[in-house]
Amino acid sequence: MNNLALITGSTGGLGSCLAEIHASKHGDLVLVSRDEAKLLKQKEVLEKKYGIKAYVFAVDLSKPTAASEIYEFCRSSNLDVEYLINNAGFGGQGEFSKRSMESDLSMIAVNIETPTRLCKLFINDFVKKGCGKILNVSSTAALMPGPLQAVYYATKSYLTSYSNALSRELKGTGVSVTCLMPGAMSTGFGKASGMDGTKAFKKLVRPNKVAKKGYEGMMKGKLNVIAGLPLLQRIFVPFMPLMPKKMILNMAYNLQKK
Repeated sequence: MNNLALITGSTGGLGSCLAEIHASKHGDLVLVSRDEAKLLKQKEVLEKKYGIKAYVFAVDLSKPTAASEIYEFCRSSNLDVEYLINNAGFGGQGEFSKRSMESDLSMIAVNIETPTRLCKLFINDFVKKGCGKILNVSSTAALMPGPLQAVYYATKSYLTSYSNALSRELKGTGVSVTCLMPGAMSTGFGKASGMDGTKAFKKLVRPNKVAKKGYEGMMKGKLNVIAGLPLLQRIFVPFMPLMPKKMILNMAYNLQKK
């Protein structure tokens, strides 16, 4: 094994870009997603292209046992994970009162519960070794409440706050926690979340550029990496805390309505 990275949601969008980057640097991989066929194809392509070793584990990340199953797979296979990349996540457009209970609770499980459990399971191993890097993929959605994506925005706010606090707790241990906060990207997220056709998804960036910045930020042990924002949004972000809350809410609502 060589610089082994575990990546959830590895088969699409940002996750596939992160896997490609790590493999290109001759790092081995543990690839995790629900679709075993896609995982096996990804494994075949990356191993052939880069001469690395990739291991696959198919699991539904909304299950309460998903994180422990992943961890036990690594332990039983003697896989010494050095980089934990919690990339998997999904959103869903619509009024909270009209969305299904199942959809929103699954979102909380994938976006919050499983990344938290994976960190809990792997961090003690990292601390004992005195090294290890964690990259939690959040979103610029974490910076504000998100009417019409109320639960999604809240999950990303949790993940960012949690990651930052964890980073401070681990200071001096050799373990770093980086939070990647992308803007809207040209991945399957827009279609899957129902955000296609909204103003928020009019200007999209390519995920490979975001993945590169996030990966480099993880390697440098940065706290937060904001990437993939158009110029106007990059200028706007630092001033958000100074703006009236109702103005922010109205703006977010209008960006996300159809």
